[in-house]
Amino acid sequence: MDKPYPLISLTSAYHDFCSCILTLPEELLVSSMDGWSPRDVVAHLIGWNRHMIAAAGAILAGESPSYYADAPNDYKNINADFVARHASRSKADLLRQLESSMDEFEHYILTLPPAELEASHGVMHYSGHPATVAGIIASLAGDYQHHTHQVSEWYLNRGVLSQ
Repeated sequence: MDKPYPLISLTSAYHDFCSCILTLPEELLVSSMDGWSPRDVVAHLIGWNRHMIAAAGAILAGESPSYYADAPNDYKNINADFVARHASRSKADLLRQLESSMDEFEHYILTLPPAELEASHGVMHYSGHPATVAGIIASLAGDYQHHTHQVSEWYLNRGVLSQ
């Protein structure tokens, strides 16, 4: 089965992020980067991949996803839980967990009828727009893109600043 269009963007962003993390020397994985480390970012994305399965299910059931409650805190509580839960300090282990969580999310999305990706089930995102599964996929892709840029810039600037 071909991937639904929104997954193409997510898959591309995911692969770019993994490539970015693979370029980091192992010892930099736990280095401080704007209050987080690259390891924390990987743990955060592992958690969000799995959390978005539940969020998509909630939207399809006409319910608000549970993570909306933590939005006023900029998801600090959820993210802290993900970082604690996925506490490995091994790049290879973290990337395996990330791959597994992405595979789970993609599999879930691919089991949905394509029309459900854009369907409105009466759930409103806290931004005021209808919440859809395609919106979740786009948001997750944007998160991967943001963190790829964040880690890349940090790594490049780290090299410049240490010279």
